[in-house]
Amino acid sequence: MNENEIELKNNAIIHKDNSLNRLDLSFLKHIELSEYKKSDLLAYWINDFAEYHDEEKTFNIAKSGMYSRGDIIKVNLGFNIGNELGGLHYCIVLNKYDNTRNGALNVIPLTSRKDEKKYDSSSVNLGKELYNVFQDKIEKEKQKLQQILDELEKIEDVPINIQNIIEKEQKYIAKMENEISKMKKDSIALINQITTISKQRIFKDTVRRNVKISSVSLDLIDKQIIKFFTK
Repeated sequence: MNENEIELKNNAIIHKDNSLNRLDLSFLKHIELSEYKKSDLLAYWINDFAEYHDEEKTFNIAKSGMYSRGDIIKVNLGFNIGNELGGLHYCIVLNKYDNTRNGALNVIPLTSRKDEKKYDSSSVNLGKELYNVFQDKIEKEKQKLQQILDELEKIEDVPINIQNIIEKEQKYIAKMENEISKMKKDSIALINQITTISKQRIFKDTVRRNVKISSVSLDLIDKQIIKFFTK
C-alpha cells in the first residue's frame, strides 16, 4: 500500500468515525425528546441501507425482473425527512419500457386513506380497486392450496419438506390477508411523491402476485401528472 492509499484509508476511517459519532448524537436526541418511534425507524433504515449497500455489487439486475406501467410493487422507501414519504409502501410503476439491464424504476407511492387526513389536490383516489385485486389473487391461491391439502390427505406420511412448504404458504397467505385489510379504506396514489427507486428496494413477495391497476386508473393518474407537472 503506497502513501496515497494509506492516506485515503486513514481519511475513510476518520470520516466513518465522525459519521458514527454524529449518528449516535441524533439517536440520543430523539430518545431524550421521547421520540422513540422515530429513533426505531431510523435504526431499522440504517440496518436496511447497510444491507443494500453491501449487496449492491452482487445484486443481479437481470434476475430482478422486468416491470411494466401499472404494475404494483411493494417498496422500502427508507427513512426520509420532512414531507418525503418513507417506510414500506405499495407503489405504481410508471416506466413504459423496462429491461433486464435497467436497475431503477420510476414509481408513484400509494397509501391507505385516513379519515382525518387531508391529501394534496394532485392525489388520485383509487377506491378499493387494489384491495379487490389483491383479495381475488389471495382467494385463488387459497383455493390452490386447499386442493393440494385435499390431495395430501390421501397420503399417510407427508414428507417433512412438503409440510414445511405448506406451512410457509399458509403463513404467507395469512400475512397478506392482514396486510391488504388496510386497503379497505381506499388507496391513494400520491402524485406529488413520484420518485426513482433501485430495484433492490422491491419486496419480491409481491412480484409473484402480478398485480396491475386498471387502464382507467392509469388514465386518471396521467391526467393529474399532466395537470400538475407538465402543462
